[in-house]
Amino acid sequence: MKFAAYILIITAFFINTLQTLGAEEKEVIRVGLSNSGFSSFEFSETTILTTAQSSLNDMANGAQIKDIPANTTIHIRILNGQYNVTINTKEVLKGAKGPILIVSNGKLGLKNHSRQGSPAYYRGMIELKTTDKNNQKFNIINVLDTQTYLKGVVPKEMPVSFGLNALKAQAIAARNYANRPQNVYKNYDICDSTACQVYYGANGENPLSDRAVDETRGVFALYNKEPILALYSSTAGGITEDYESVYGTFNPLNTTFYNSKPYLKSVKDNNSLEIPKSEEELKKFYSNSVPSFDIKSPKHRWKVDFDRFELEETLSKTLREQSLKSLVYPAFSENDKVWGLEDIKVVKRGASGKAIDVEIHAMSGTWRVKKELGIRRVFKKGKSILWSGNFVVEKNVSEKTAKTLENTLSDTENTKNTGIPENKNPENNNSKAIFTYSKPENEGSIIKNPETSNTEEIKKVYKNRLGMPLPDSFTFIGAGFGHGVGMSQYGAGYLSANGVGYDAILKHYYSGITLGTMPKTVSYNNYNQNYVLNMYVDTLNTAATSGGISLSDKNPLHKELLTLYNVSNQQSKYILNIDNEKRPAGLEFYINDFHFTPDMKGFFGKILKMDITKYLKKGENTITFMPLNAADKDKTVSFWVEIEK
Repeated sequence: MKFAAYILIITAFFINTLQTLGAEEKEVIRVGLSNSGFSSFEFSETTILTTAQSSLNDMANGAQIKDIPANTTIHIRILNGQYNVTINTKEVLKGAKGPILIVSNGKLGLKNHSRQGSPAYYRGMIELKTTDKNNQKFNIINVLDTQTYLKGVVPKEMPVSFGLNALKAQAIAARNYANRPQNVYKNYDICDSTACQVYYGANGENPLSDRAVDETRGVFALYNKEPILALYSSTAGGITEDYESVYGTFNPLNTTFYNSKPYLKSVKDNNSLEIPKSEEELKKFYSNSVPSFDIKSPKHRWKVDFDRFELEETLSKTLREQSLKSLVYPAFSENDKVWGLEDIKVVKRGASGKAIDVEIHAMSGTWRVKKELGIRRVFKKGKSILWSGNFVVEKNVSEKTAKTLENTLSDTENTKNTGIPENKNPENNNSKAIFTYSKPENEGSIIKNPETSNTEEIKKVYKNRLGMPLPDSFTFIGAGFGHGVGMSQYGAGYLSANGVGYDAILKHYYSGITLGTMPKTVSYNNYNQNYVLNMYVDTLNTAATSGGISLSDKNPLHKELLTLYNVSNQQSKYILNIDNEKRPAGLEFYINDFHFTPDMKGFFGKILKMDITKYLKKGENTITFMPLNAADKDKTVSFWVEIEK
């Protein structure tokens, strides 16, 4: 194994140890890799491909296979808790306890894991670590530096055609997400699927998105000095949603959601837009392409049509699935079926108009579905869930049904023979509206389900119990794609194309944030280990290389664009913050090559601030704090940089 690889391993374990003591930036990240379909993270065997000289290590006892050449196939399988390793068809290691670590001077491939139509290749190291109590399965974990990880994420989460500043905004949002606290996964920090952030490894890298990651190194979106949960989705449809409406905890006592995040509040792109409130206003809003930053998204506005019988069959499955997640009230049992679907009503909406409580009325029962994702999953079309929760529902009566109604009403005798009562509702001036499909044989029928071989049946009815016609179909008229909380990626692309810098893009979608670095803690240590913060300084003008804004007043969003463009072009100040609460006797630090040894006796403030702009340069910058002196063994100091405008 190369010396550099040893250093990387030691650094990884050292950093992970430090990070358990406080929230600091992950310099090394552990990514759980899934199969080709992103459906499983557990394996009993795998085949690794080398592109350069590599080595394999059994971390339990230090056993090592050195100098594995390029273009070698390494097959590893686990049996009864022990790893067996075959290299180019020759078994070279048997009964290894693991974890198994493969280190290479180049990329490592996974033969049976397809990414972009070819075997997946990864930079960094590959670790295999058992997952279950019986040790019959293992996770495949890519261990690498976070910057390189982000280069495999950003172009898969956002098209590179959206432009450099949009990609920079995406890089910062992805960096924030990668550094979030988590206790979901046992063996790794983050997964490679849509459940976390899509990561294709080296297969996904692109020069422009690589540049976006490099030119935002060390920069985070912060709120009250803490990194935010930088959620994002494809398309908000012109108005983003409050965090609590989508991800908050539901309180069944008063049917509300709580657990808000002040920086994830609903914002609108178009300042002249009146937020639609009524169902009619929402229908008008969702039916028209209202000017907004994400107007170029193919999902800015959409329609989805359901045949009623198709939707009844779908709901009979999806309501059960979401009921198991406690999102359907009353619970939908495995014996329940939806038939005679009469209406779909949105009972509660979020700030953007997003449906967060929906009531489903059918002759077979009434159910309520809670939360945005649960609602979208209930109304599946084929294999796709509903594009977003921003929708209104129309009930439709087909032309064929209308003609049948007209013909039926022209035959008084047939109408009398149906046994359907006359319309006595004074609010309904069109008595024809209750007579669709009035022939007795159409009142209902039992049809065998062709998809099953058991006795499961589908009940089809055409009229409700009052003889009123049921809808032939339902149309969902909607806007947006995804949860709609935080940054709209299509919106970021539009802003970038109009010369708006990444800082203004982020500040538009995340209310009240600043940009800066995560805090780094300084203490005394016996190893004379320095505490280093690396950050990239773009320019004092973050939009200077982003292109130009269209100044035409014909653009309906001209004022909004100009405001954000001006925010981008304000002069930036870089402020070094030092938490002085423990008041150490002395500090020593460098800003690039500038050396500082302030006498701390005269400083009594909790947070010391220093404008360091003049000590920085365009490009990579390093701030290095020396360990505290032995006299301050029981003290710590933290420091971070905020970018002010």
